[in-house]
Amino acid sequence: MKNKNKEKTHFDKFIYILATLLAAFFVANIVSGIAKTSFFQGSVLAILNKIGLTDFSEEYPDAGIDYVYLQKISNPTPEFSYYKYKATIVVRNYGELLENGDITVTAGNNQKTAFIRNNLDGLTLGKGETFIFDDYEVLMDGRDNYGKYTFKIDTKGGKDRSLDNNSYVVDVFEEPVKFESFGVTDKKGDNFVLSTNPLKEFEDSLSKMNLEICIAENYKIPKENELKYSETDTSKDVYSYYKIKASKKLITDENFKCESLGKSEEFGAINRFFDSKTEYSVFLKAFADNEDKSNFFAVSNVLDLPVQEFINRAEFAKAFVDDAGITLRTEGKHYYKDIEEGAWYSPYVQTMFNYGLLKDTENFEFGPNNAVSRRDIFEPLLNYFDVELKIDEGAPHYADIDKNSKDFFFTEAIYSSGKAKALGIYFHPEKRASRNFLKYLINEFLETQN
Repeated sequence: MKNKNKEKTHFDKFIYILATLLAAFFVANIVSGIAKTSFFQGSVLAILNKIGLTDFSEEYPDAGIDYVYLQKISNPTPEFSYYKYKATIVVRNYGELLENGDITVTAGNNQKTAFIRNNLDGLTLGKGETFIFDDYEVLMDGRDNYGKYTFKIDTKGGKDRSLDNNSYVVDVFEEPVKFESFGVTDKKGDNFVLSTNPLKEFEDSLSKMNLEICIAENYKIPKENELKYSETDTSKDVYSYYKIKASKKLITDENFKCESLGKSEEFGAINRFFDSKTEYSVFLKAFADNEDKSNFFAVSNVLDLPVQEFINRAEFAKAFVDDAGITLRTEGKHYYKDIEEGAWYSPYVQTMFNYGLLKDTENFEFGPNNAVSRRDIFEPLLNYFDVELKIDEGAPHYADIDKNSKDFFFTEAIYSSGKAKALGIYFHPEKRASRNFLKYLINEFLETQN
């Protein structure tokens, strides 16, 4: 039979020795000048409380950050190239009476340290009471778009029951983006070149910057973001993509994975594939010469590079009816003899024919598998939306279409409508039409119609 009293005596001795060793360690560190009160509070007392030797820490005050709000008070100027924010910090005492606490706050690297006090001797708060401290400002480099601050308070030489509530994170996002004109500008081999221009304030610091490209695959852009249609052309095809205005929600989305691009010599050309199966969303991130690189950076707008779908005539008929919201009209005799009965595209071809949007042909054939050129879209588009064939002063407005071209009146009518601003000075009527190109033009006219 075991002697329980003897076991209890051994356990008591163990607790006494452990407490003595911990206390000796703490005292020794004080003498050496490297111990902090927070070590004793967070480590020693926690152990002693766990083994039931003392509940001394329960009597401590517990100063913590309840909330932080940032308000911008100034933008960068040539004389002072920083954003300036006023911080409102709500401090709460979660523990027992805090009397004349010696408490400081800081918001990270390169930010000032300030004393939080509500009387000449320090901060006094009863249990559960709060104090609003708004005499604190933080700065962000004017070359950055995004900044994340970690506010921390520290009780100097006093008692603090818990360190878990001593920090609070808040972030900011400032426009405009620091890297403008981000887009697809050229194609070299199988690679498309993404390029951009930095704002003037970056010109002297590019050599010090670390650059990253952030990529999300098959990412669904949130509906609240406006997609601005854009194009880039090659000798063979015209490729569609979208520009999206950067926002804090987008650039902090965890779907984007960032990889290094190295220094500024690689800044002008970033190769990425327009893959046949994968849709890419990308943006650029640049770290200026700050110490806390992961939390402060500049960005470009976001590009959405969709899968390129070049459509045939059958796909064109369905896409036109669907995108324009045309009610199906399948009555009447089928005109085209090469459309098989029950073909998936048959109702859409018949609908377009019944609306007068398709031409008669000499051989009564539709050619469902034939490719659709960009010029093939002009006539049905203008007819359906009843667009006047108007020519503005200064015509021709497209460098690849002269006055003798059969496309002249159609393309000038589209130009006059103001519905093709994203196309630039080239229309490329002979090149294959993509699904995105058709959708862009239809949506432009639908906005006016609606």
